[in-house]
Amino acid sequence: MDKNDILRELSAFPYDRNDYWIITGGAMVMYGIREQTHDIDLGCTTEMADLLEQGGYLVKRTDDGKRKFRYGQNIEVFEKWLYDTAQKKDGFNVISIDGLKQMKRLLGREKDMRDLQLIEDFMNKKDYSIRLEEKEDYRAVENLVRESFWNVYRPGCLEHYVIHVLRDDPAFIREHDFVMEKDGELIGQNMFMRTVINADDGRTIPVLTMGPICITPPLKRKGYGKILLDYSLEKATQLGYGAVLFEGNIGFYGKCGFDYSSRFGIRYHDLPEGADSSFFLCRELIPGYLDGITGVYQTPQGYYVDEAKAEEFDKQFPKKEKQRLPGQIF
Repeated sequence: MDKNDILRELSAFPYDRNDYWIITGGAMVMYGIREQTHDIDLGCTTEMADLLEQGGYLVKRTDDGKRKFRYGQNIEVFEKWLYDTAQKKDGFNVISIDGLKQMKRLLGREKDMRDLQLIEDFMNKKDYSIRLEEKEDYRAVENLVRESFWNVYRPGCLEHYVIHVLRDDPAFIREHDFVMEKDGELIGQNMFMRTVINADDGRTIPVLTMGPICITPPLKRKGYGKILLDYSLEKATQLGYGAVLFEGNIGFYGKCGFDYSSRFGIRYHDLPEGADSSFFLCRELIPGYLDGITGVYQTPQGYYVDEAKAEEFDKQFPKKEKQRLPGQIF
């Protein structure tokens, strides 16, 4: 099970989230230490254990006399199993990394020792920092975006001009505009915009979209992009936003909890019926936020830039060769 699977399972779990917390392998997946876990182990309060027992779930006793339950095929629940504290991640309580390390040491099996090494490696890898973009960063961020997108989707790119324009757009969320640094250098960025779904029943549903998001080319496929994305989505959740919709590759973004927007009943504006919409992705930040909603997503108008103005803007940067390459879509 990956993180997306865990979020899906627990979104359907019919107990108060304040009464349980994710532990062991599931916690490692939630932190990004591992990609997969076999099942979901939870710790729970005595009150929740009482509810599970009253609900007829098979109860067993651990060596210290506490109760444990099997809920369905994928969830096992342990009464009052917690070391250190739990903290919120993606709307769910997760045992702290220090608590996770204590738990693994006490379990002491060979696989727990391997997990401890993974945790230590993960902690030692934290050679980066993430903060809000500042005005002094603007040109360096634009250059970073230009380097990352150059000749990827078209000869040259527009994305550095897009981010330049979006900063002045009313839909831009300044408190949700992040940069990532490593060894004093900018290596990544992500930004968010407010937008809406025009629901079929006449309602206007506020949501977010995001991007450009990028990592400097020499550090791509080394885990920094997922770290930046997970961090920024967690911050969006903390700010109370309900869902994020945008255009991306499910192969990468599916690892961070995204799914096809069509599965939520949300359509991409101006896309003909029956056309491929697999590029259009969605993630609920508040589970159930889009329940009962179908409708059309609206891309903020700021993303539609004048290509002639973008070409003029690009002259402010070092000259680069535009190339027509396989896989480009424009």
